[in-house]
Amino acid sequence: MDFIEVEGKTYEEAVKKASAGLNAEEKDLDIEVTEVDTKGILGLLGSKKVRIVARVRNTPEEYGKKFLTDVAALYGVTVRVEVTSQNDRVLFSMETADEEALLGEDGEVLEALQHLVKLAIAKRYKENLKLLLDVNGFRERRKETIIVMAKKLAERVKKEGKPAKTKPLNPYERRIIHTLFKNNNRITTHSEGEGHTKQVVISPTGSVNARR
Repeated sequence: MDFIEVEGKTYEEAVKKASAGLNAEEKDLDIEVTEVDTKGILGLLGSKKVRIVARVRNTPEEYGKKFLTDVAALYGVTVRVEVTSQNDRVLFSMETADEEALLGEDGEVLEALQHLVKLAIAKRYKENLKLLLDVNGFRERRKETIIVMAKKLAERVKKEGKPAKTKPLNPYERRIIHTLFKNNNRITTHSEGEGHTKQVVISPTGSVNARR
């Protein structure tokens, strides 16, 4: 049960009943007064009744978890979502038997879903939550693929002495490459392009110094 409707002679009494019924502290409840019935002169005489609807206030993480489960269900996909912290981000890890439905080509559907849940949380809580969405460990597999690709490009760059570009990558994927070559004294990297996805330019040291 995530909500309850109760009444009391006072607002305070009604809230105490709601807290007991939901097994939650008052600070964790959203309270909506639905009825105030006062009999007598200015409420000083006779009886008084206050009716409220109380709901347990979800955290952004709990809301995001339910949001993802509900959206997946709309497409006929059953998922189990776990929420953990990863560095400075909140990681929503999804497990499902229908991985492709939530991934798309190179994780495009996953990126769109991540953008969607981030917007939903921001709209509800007025909070720009740093988050990362994953499904069946895809992010780690994708990271390994990107690292292999970047190292091959770097070898070509060192051999030919001229920059090479990756295909458009999302911010998380670009960060993998920038971090990989951060302390490399023969290779520099920078992002190029507009919008959410950009190419990473891998260059010989001295050719490009910007890294973003």
